[in-house]
Amino acid sequence: MASVQQDTPGISENFRAMTADMAPPGHTPACGPASYNALPAIDIHCLRPEEAEGVALLMHEVYRDTYPKKYVYDPEQIRKKNAMGEIVPVVATSPEGRVLAYGAMNPVNAYPEIGLLGSLAVLPDFRRHGLGELVLRHLLSCSEGRGFRSLTGGAFTVHTHSQKILQRYGFHTSAIMLGSQPQEISFQGISENLCQRESMAFLTKVLPHEEYGLQYLPNNHHGIIQEIATELGFRIIPGSGGRYGDEPTVTELSINSETGAGMVLIQRVGPDHREILAGIVRQLHTKDAKSIRLHLSLSDPGSPALASAAEEMGFIFSGILPAKDGIILLLQNLHGVPIDYERIHMGNPFGERLLSYIRSQNPIEETGARQMIQNN
Repeated sequence: MASVQQDTPGISENFRAMTADMAPPGHTPACGPASYNALPAIDIHCLRPEEAEGVALLMHEVYRDTYPKKYVYDPEQIRKKNAMGEIVPVVATSPEGRVLAYGAMNPVNAYPEIGLLGSLAVLPDFRRHGLGELVLRHLLSCSEGRGFRSLTGGAFTVHTHSQKILQRYGFHTSAIMLGSQPQEISFQGISENLCQRESMAFLTKVLPHEEYGLQYLPNNHHGIIQEIATELGFRIIPGSGGRYGDEPTVTELSINSETGAGMVLIQRVGPDHREILAGIVRQLHTKDAKSIRLHLSLSDPGSPALASAAEEMGFIFSGILPAKDGIILLLQNLHGVPIDYERIHMGNPFGERLLSYIRSQNPIEETGARQMIQNN
């Protein structure tokens, strides 16, 4: 997510008046067109079909052709996804109709109760005037009434601006996916050339704050999971004596050709979980997956056993996402991708704390990583 800072010296008085009149961060009115009388020159609204070409032009100017979600370069695909409800796109436009900023929201794959905020981009010449934050505010207003139990924003870690904006609206770091994005991403005006695959931070907000009962936490990650839950403002009641049932393990797997990341969803843990997971890992590595992300519901009594088996196969803790029926544990297998942790930037102290914890779980992958990166 590219973003801008809210309070910048030299900002126009009209713009100050507009932001002063806006609703506070906790207010989320129903989604609809936004009209700011204090600055009628800028219009923040849900995407109109004829503006899809402007979004494609903006994304190319911000990222060239390197953004992983390739549909953003295809106006017809943008219009189609919008019409089908797959995305909720918001734009900021000039009086001439030029798209100056863009952001989108969509349900997380396999977890429609989690809303994902992302693709936030602002034209370089219009940064540092708060447009990114205004687009984010409108996206948050659009989330009302869509049945989301939580919202999460994916933020690149090459810069911290978007992380800090999300934090101002009650979002907190809940997961960090190391090296999950292609190294070829170019952030125009921010970081033109990355030295390693880019990492992604998930900042999450629970709607509403609640209590999760009988979650079967892996013993070795019990403390950090409770810390994340406290940071996000909800309680977990740990289950005890959990064990997988007699039914076979059920999984779903995929690989994202645009990012090179494999994904494994564990829908049920059974006595064959170790063999099933090992086969999936071999299959995804055969397909040249650069990393593998595993999603495991901690409401399943067998989750600690599968998490243990996964870690024996090289998976490491990455964080959690709060879903409808339980906490989703995220584990990741980097498959030899080198990670220089000093080049991962977190926008808040807890994000740094979580990164340090993840780093402590990944000593093998870190060995020689900086030397490998320097040699490239």
